[in-house]
Amino acid sequence: MSFDKKSKYQVGYAKPPRKTRFEKGKSGNPAGRVKGSRNVSKLLLEALGEPVVVNENGERKRITKGEAMIKQLVNKGASGDARSIQLLLAEMRSRLESELPPDQTSQETKDQLLMLERLTVEERIELRRLIAKAQSDPN
Repeated sequence: MSFDKKSKYQVGYAKPPRKTRFEKGKSGNPAGRVKGSRNVSKLLLEALGEPVVVNENGERKRITKGEAMIKQLVNKGASGDARSIQLLLAEMRSRLESELPPDQTSQETKDQLLMLERLTVEERIELRRLIAKAQSDPN
């Protein structure tokens, strides 16, 4: 370490000479990012929040693009799309684990989600068919 010539100020790591420091009121990066500029996260949130008009059960409704995406993903999963099911089950598991304290998270529920993830596409289709049959009117 060395000393500044005019004072006993020690110059070294994280202690630049006084004459090379930033002047008060001047930015150290004048060509840097403008205040209030939007980053990718802000742009994504704004885009997902934009309204769209959808037809649901013959009715026109205004929902956000994010809601529309989730509805489409769930509908594809319900129709047997393997990738959609995998994404939804992973999201369900992460939410289940993050929202409940570890002692309240049912091991049985975790085991059931794990079993569902391990099913093949054909097994999932058959399971969906059996559930629909069980839920249908016995008449």
